[in-house]
Amino acid sequence: MAGECVSGLLCVSTLKTLYSELSTAHIVQAYGLFLSLGREEMSEPVAFKRNIGLFLATMIGIGAMMGPGVFALPGELAHMIGPLGIFVYLVMGILTIFTALNYSELGAAIPLAGGGYSFASRTLPKPIAFFTGWFFWIGNTLACSLYAVIFALTVKTYFWPGANIALLALATTLVFTATNLRGMSEAIKVITVMNLIELVILIGVAVLGAMKVEASNLVPLAPYGIEPFMPAMALIYISYVGFELITVASEEIINPGKTIPRAIMITLGVGTAIYVFIVWVMMGTVHHTTLSESQVPFIFVADTLFGPWGRWAGIIATIMASLSAFSVTLGASARVLYALGRDGHVPQVLAKLHRTYRTPHISLFICAGLVIVFSASGVVKFVASLSDFGYLMGLGIVNYAVISLHQRMPNLRRPFKVMLYPVVPILGVITTWMFVPALELRSFLLGGLLTLIGGGVYLLTPANRAELRRMLDVRDRINLWLLTLRRKRMRVLIISGDRQGQNIADRLLAADEYRLVFRSAEHQITFIEEDEGRCAELEARYHVPIYQGDGTKLELLEQVGPSNVDVAIAASDDDNRNVITALQARRLGINQVIAIVQDPDYMSLLESNGVVAMSAPWATATMVENYLDRPGVSELFEIGTGVASLVGVIVPDGAKVVGKEIREIDIPGACVVAAIIRGKDFAVPRGNTEIRGGDQVVFVGPTSAIKSAQDIFLLEQ
Repeated sequence: MAGECVSGLLCVSTLKTLYSELSTAHIVQAYGLFLSLGREEMSEPVAFKRNIGLFLATMIGIGAMMGPGVFALPGELAHMIGPLGIFVYLVMGILTIFTALNYSELGAAIPLAGGGYSFASRTLPKPIAFFTGWFFWIGNTLACSLYAVIFALTVKTYFWPGANIALLALATTLVFTATNLRGMSEAIKVITVMNLIELVILIGVAVLGAMKVEASNLVPLAPYGIEPFMPAMALIYISYVGFELITVASEEIINPGKTIPRAIMITLGVGTAIYVFIVWVMMGTVHHTTLSESQVPFIFVADTLFGPWGRWAGIIATIMASLSAFSVTLGASARVLYALGRDGHVPQVLAKLHRTYRTPHISLFICAGLVIVFSASGVVKFVASLSDFGYLMGLGIVNYAVISLHQRMPNLRRPFKVMLYPVVPILGVITTWMFVPALELRSFLLGGLLTLIGGGVYLLTPANRAELRRMLDVRDRINLWLLTLRRKRMRVLIISGDRQGQNIADRLLAADEYRLVFRSAEHQITFIEEDEGRCAELEARYHVPIYQGDGTKLELLEQVGPSNVDVAIAASDDDNRNVITALQARRLGINQVIAIVQDPDYMSLLESNGVVAMSAPWATATMVENYLDRPGVSELFEIGTGVASLVGVIVPDGAKVVGKEIREIDIPGACVVAAIIRGKDFAVPRGNTEIRGGDQVVFVGPTSAIKSAQDIFLLEQ
């Protein structure tokens, strides 16, 4: 049983004291505390079924992209810029390619539910991740308001002339709030059918109308000049963000590494072609001055061209687009707010699920209330512009997340890679944020106000305030930077490229691990391997220097050069070879030498010669990484498959936390102090427990959170 519970026991002489004082009962007690803290969350496992292929993934994107905006915004466009609006849609599609490529790389590399917010939360600092989610929440909520207004205008124009826009929007919101409260599993099928009908009508009207285009309606092409071009592009940006919803469903998509990039690019290409074609027909069949007078221009054009049947086809398509997009976006808005609460960015009451329907009902009600408020304005242009503010700000951050991904996780496998890095991510940022100043002034000002409100909401949470204080504390940042400098880049020589050696290399390079976002040091790897076939395998896998030969031979170690090695690790499956290799390395003057051995009789021999001996049945690559990155820190357990760890750290006498109570220390919320070893005494930590120099503090939690906590406890005055 011990072998099943313990994935790594570090047998290092400098850390023996911690292990000898930490009895099995203490370990069990600390581990039990960790389990009890997570029991409520673990009792509600989240599992997604991958059942979305390329077709359905593309339909998600096209269905979201071809929303009701194309039914209403061309009228505003005709008023702003005239027939030149055709090229507004074309250029907008071209510029959006950069964002689509960046989303493709992020979605393929980090196929996690949540889309843009999930990318930011794993690659960027916590406050920036919050504002990414906040901006997407604003964009989704205001998009719902836009769809409600378009639906209400359609009903008022063709069914109920005396209707009140605000009351119609209220009724629509109440109906679909109730629908979303009960869940959307069955509604998605209906929404898909509605989207297909909408597309058939759109394309059918455009194809039939193309034969009635009159060139005179397109002359002059730019009756109002080219000055409104940028504001016009900013207005219609909302029509191009549908592909973002594909990544929201990442955990339900089959083979996301290939499917997501393909679905995104197909969505953008098909959507842009349809937009340009439809707007060309609308502008070419009806003069722009006449088109600009209609609040529902697509229906007006269909009625003008084909009479009653065209009018009713346009009405059906507009209603279906409005209601399906409204339902999907309202649910997405509520889930973004739910995710912000789940991750501790906003009060966690927003992350509560309804006991019966298992939906985020509190977040849903808040989103519905805001939709009612904004849709009451009844102004399409204003609501669309304000929604664009949220999307543009959020998408700009996500574009930058590609650069952060390359910097923080350089070894993360990326099935899809953007070309011309970092040019494409930078262009993605530019081609989104350059439209923000072009928005309506009132939208820009109100968007800024909503951003300030978001900052206030963020600061309501104590953990967020503590995180912000740490980021703004210049002294602490300098000290942490100096601490990082002291942990210089390690030049690691791994002698043997078999299973154990490759496991160690994988860990030190953070290969194929999403959870190791923050590394405390980078490592430069060199291998010595005797087998020619394995050398070729190592070269193809790691692209690092490889010396072929017998690692026990002094002359080969001399070829590598002791001055080029900070740490040598003897990692073969043969104890005798590892002992000889380690002693030879020490003989050459390599300061840090680690040997992986199974026979405990070798321990004293190795340690007496200054070699760190790790017991092979328990030693893991995690232990090696922790020894190199965190001298004085002992990782005792790796829980599960690396989901969490039990880690001990010795607090220096001059640490900043000395003399403070645990509740006064800004410990990351994802980890917890499970035990304190003080001399021969074991203590279960309380909020008022004071930290002293020399204390052996045991943490439990995810790797990244524990590393942040270790930095805090090791930070000196």
